[in-house]
Amino acid sequence: MNYRDLFSGIAFLIIGVTTVWMGKGFFADAAYVPIGVGTLMGAFSLPLIWRGMKSVLAARTTTAAGRHTTPHPAPALVDHAPRFTTTLGCCLVYYTALPIVGFYTTSALFITLLAVLLGERRPAVVAGITLGFITLLYALFAVVLKRPLPVEFFLAS
Repeated sequence: MNYRDLFSGIAFLIIGVTTVWMGKGFFADAAYVPIGVGTLMGAFSLPLIWRGMKSVLAARTTTAAGRHTTPHPAPALVDHAPRFTTTLGCCLVYYTALPIVGFYTTSALFITLLAVLLGERRPAVVAGITLGFITLLYALFAVVLKRPLPVEFFLAS
């Protein structure tokens, strides 16, 4: 039985619904992004939940019918616990540093640090991903949505 798909799908559904619910409290034009992302996350979680349920039910049907297949240990919920812990730790540091340091600086440091901690050793790839991501964030929030983000610590007065 593989519960990972089921648990992941349920988690994404909960996060998506929560994002939509929180996004409804924003002003009209600022609500588009959280409502859109939450809706997509919830919609994409449904096939994952369906696949997880089919897997779990198929495994139970097989064992209930008396046809025991070769016993395999249940896969872990997280394949690589150190990478998961590293990513979770970096996300928590990012979340706490964001209002203090500023959005663009914190995001650039987060992407660079996480890439290096997860094993990426090519400086050109890390720099390209970081610059591309920061450029997309700037284009989305500052240019398209015209929304202020947390001010950089060196620009705060």
